[in-house]
Amino acid sequence: MPYSQITWFSSLLESHGNVEDFGRSQDIVFDVKRKNQKDSIRIVCLNKYTMGQTMVSRILNEFEGVNIIYIGGNWNGYTSEAKDFCVDSNIGIYVSGEISGALWKNEFWSYYKKDEDGNSIMFIREE
Repeated sequence: MPYSQITWFSSLLESHGNVEDFGRSQDIVFDVKRKNQKDSIRIVCLNKYTMGQTMVSRILNEFEGVNIIYIGGNWNGYTSEAKDFCVDSNIGIYVSGEISGALWKNEFWSYYKKDEDGNSIMFIREE
């Protein structure tokens, strides 16, 4: 995980209007307290070009209590299987263009960025 990605993500959290406070552990784990929802969510911060189902399962096994898997910049993506699994499991999986919107949403795992016509934008990649 590049340090620049961690600092970018930290800056996003520091300036986000719905983040009350956050802490970082294990280099890539962020525990975030949200203002409006008065809850805490655990985010694992990665830089993964294509996040597949196998890697999602590995993350969930290695990091207890993960609520969101953040996979980095908009050039990264996730497989449709990984996205479907995460949504069905109430886990968010997002690139940088999606994460800010997801942090506002009560059901953060079901957030989809929309285009100008109201259609969902997903960052689907095949492995």
